[in-house]
Amino acid sequence: MSTILTLQVDELVISRLRERAAAQGRSPEAEANAILRQALLPPDSGAWAEVNAIRERLAASARAFTDSADLLREDRER
Repeated sequence: MSTILTLQVDELVISRLRERAAAQGRSPEAEANAILRQALLPPDSGAWAEVNAIRERLAASARAFTDSADLLREDRER
């Protein structure tokens, strides 16, 4: 892994980076790495490929699926 040295970063940016890192339970360096990865690398479409395949199989089955909100409402009314 390579190292990046960034000079003359505004204090507000550093402060926000530290806050964001703390909220995520990461070091500021790890958070900066995560931000760069999110901004520069393509999203991992592999995770959604399986979800989309399942959705297509269910749609092709011609089964009728009820809205879960209706089922929850029915259950609460008992």
